[in-house]
Amino acid sequence: MTHAAHANDLGTTAAVETTRSADGTTIGWERVGSGPPLVVLHGGMRAGKHYRALADAMAHRYSVLLVDRRGRGHSGPGRDDDGVETEVADLAAVLAATGAERVFGHSAGASISLEAAHRLPIRELALYEPPVEPMSFDWLPAFEAALARGKTARAVSLAIAGLEVGPRGVPAWVMTLAARVLLHTAEGKDATALVRLLSRDVATVRSVQGRLERHASLSCRTLLLDGSASPAYLRRAADALAAIIPGASRTTLARQSHNAPDMDGPAAVATELLTFYS
Repeated sequence: MTHAAHANDLGTTAAVETTRSADGTTIGWERVGSGPPLVVLHGGMRAGKHYRALADAMAHRYSVLLVDRRGRGHSGPGRDDDGVETEVADLAAVLAATGAERVFGHSAGASISLEAAHRLPIRELALYEPPVEPMSFDWLPAFEAALARGKTARAVSLAIAGLEVGPRGVPAWVMTLAARVLLHTAEGKDATALVRLLSRDVATVRSVQGRLERHASLSCRTLLLDGSASPAYLRRAADALAAIIPGASRTTLARQSHNAPDMDGPAAVATELLTFYS
């Protein structure tokens, strides 16, 4: 495991660490805080750095490991055919390198974490809105066509609308304009690359949807989180998992959306995680 250090955007000192996955790909993360290690696995169109506020809120009790899934940040490139097996192998490498037994996953990262919990030494698992129930991906062809034409902002607005994770009642042209502004900021180049990885995340998520019964054998302590302002299909998925996973705890965060862990409510999510993890 290799190490470096820098100050992140919030002024917190973060150590950058890396290891190698089973296929030799570098997997990297920022370590924030001190104490037992706690892995954070990000969702689609995101990277570890987008969860720094969440990490800062827990840094007094845990070494929070903001993992970059491959193709992002401090990790090496991915391949078009990477799927859940590759993602689980990458997480396995992080756990082996750090000794972490606590994992928090958000969205696609939550689906990967849930699969990993059946195979890896995860003792305590917290999930925020894993999309484990079948859902509509009718928006995907238009999204990929927009990307192929170089219309990244349009692609972002199509994904946000299709996944129902944006502000309600906002016209598509407004979302496209907002995305265009974001893509022209200092983070724009990184954001564009993250958008292009969404199709791969969709394929990974789809490969594990609709197999809820298998989670009846899950043996780790599990917390299921969702937001009261989140899409109905994600809240139904949390209900379904709560009914299947033995002894699972379930908490709905008032007035929070799908983006609570990374954007809208990291402090509220951190409060629940600090209560859950022993």
